[in-house]
Amino acid sequence: MSEEKVMFKERLKTHHSAMAEASQYARGPREVVSFLNTTKPSPQVKDKATIYIHVPFCSKICTFCNMRRTLQKPKDNYHELLLEEMKAYSQLEYIKDLTFEAIYFGGGTPTTLEVEALRSILRGLKIYFNLSEDVEITIETTVTELSEEKLQMFKEEGVNRFSIGVQTFNDKGRIQMGRIGSGQIAYEKLKQVKEMGFKTVSMDLIYNYKDQTKEDLEEDLEKIIELGLEGFSMYSLINMKETSIEQAQTLEKDGLFFNIIANKMKDAGYDFLELTKMVTTDAYKYVMNRHAGADTLPLGAGAGGSVGGLMLMNDIKLDAYEENIHNFEERKGMLFSEAYREIAIFKGSIQKAQLPENINLYQDHKVYEACLKELIEKEYVYTDAQGCHRLTSKGVFWGNNISRLLDDLRKKSI
Repeated sequence: MSEEKVMFKERLKTHHSAMAEASQYARGPREVVSFLNTTKPSPQVKDKATIYIHVPFCSKICTFCNMRRTLQKPKDNYHELLLEEMKAYSQLEYIKDLTFEAIYFGGGTPTTLEVEALRSILRGLKIYFNLSEDVEITIETTVTELSEEKLQMFKEEGVNRFSIGVQTFNDKGRIQMGRIGSGQIAYEKLKQVKEMGFKTVSMDLIYNYKDQTKEDLEEDLEKIIELGLEGFSMYSLINMKETSIEQAQTLEKDGLFFNIIANKMKDAGYDFLELTKMVTTDAYKYVMNRHAGADTLPLGAGAGGSVGGLMLMNDIKLDAYEENIHNFEERKGMLFSEAYREIAIFKGSIQKAQLPENINLYQDHKVYEACLKELIEKEYVYTDAQGCHRLTSKGVFWGNNISRLLDDLRKKSI
């Protein structure tokens, strides 16, 4: 890559760095019950809805983690609170009209919940909501929390996608990241999940951690290929914020390791689904629908989402969350204009490694065309056979910078 072809000098750390201020699109608070009983979903979102369930408990806090979680055993009645929240939402007219295509259990560590608690939640979802026939149900988990009993229950209850926090199979790397168990144990657990016939098994991979070598990274990638995983998410520690792990790697090495991943895994049949995800057959409907502007119903302490343009955020404090459920009729959300949804779709397109299709958001098309020409000339973007503008591997690496660049262009057009 020649110096004159580089448009950016500093890589934006996460997609959140590329987000715009939302306050100008806020239309004020609304009562959840009243709003969702008097509003109808649009045809564009009616059959593409998603559910996010947050389980904020962890048995161990990993050194790289900056998620909304707490080091404690799950509250004994947490699943009952979730069921009560589901029931309350299910009685609202807007929710009755939705069909949910994807459900995601995130955290924290959802599998810290007991087997029967998890079973009751999964069954409650089927009771209270309209689920599509091929609904995608994802469980986010660590290797050590994925017991034989839980795996069997997940199989019985229709879970069909796992996102497993492996991070690395390298034992020195695992110790550095505070992972429990050896890389071999992690490998065998993923192999077991694959052999049980679950449709999609994905894992998290962290690269460019302190003292990692190219050989360490290649070994991790070989294991992903050997296991035949349908996908993996890739995160550089240069991207992580508010963590306790040491960040000692350079941007140059970050790019080197990224290219090793992109080239090796493309040769193995993987391609970019997102800026941080490569897949073979993993459709990942939950996040792809969200990028396309789908409604996301948030359930659980600390969960956030948007339904009908109404932004919802549950309190992370368990007592406050429980009280809010018992007084559900008093819940409020913040209503945002349709223009904000269009901007979310705009940014979601870039997270899917393609340029936004709605170029009408740029009022000055000449400026956009000049920018597009430069992105193509400098090998960040290519045009596919259907005429869509997609990011090259280089473009994916700098994807959040491109998102910021295009969003600044859009805002200058207003």
